[in-house]
Amino acid sequence: MAEELDCLTCGACCRTGTDGRILIPAEDLARWRRIGRADVAEAVQPGHFGMVGFATREDGSCVHLGTEKSPNACQIYEIRGTTCREFEKGGPQCLEFRRDAGM
Repeated sequence: MAEELDCLTCGACCRTGTDGRILIPAEDLARWRRIGRADVAEAVQPGHFGMVGFATREDGSCVHLGTEKSPNACQIYEIRGTTCREFEKGGPQCLEFRRDAGM
C-alpha cells in the first residue's frame, strides 16, 4: 500500500503541527547549527514533553511545507528532522492523517 501513496499529492502529515506536535530532538537543532542552518533551528515553537516543534502557520502547517514546484514538498527535505525522516509512509499515523484530511 505504501508504494501506492504519493507524499507530494498529500502533505497531510506536515499539516498537523498546530500545537508543536512535529517534534524536533535536540540533536537536530545542533546538526542544523553545525551545518550553518541556524534559521531552521530557530523556526520552532514550544512542543510536547518539554521539546520544541517546527513552527507552523495559522492553518497548522509546517513553515517548511511548500515549494515553487509543489505545495506539498518540503523546503528542507535534504536536512529534515528526525521526526520527519522516521515518519512511515503508509503507516498507521500516515493513514490517520490522510483520513482526517479527507484523502
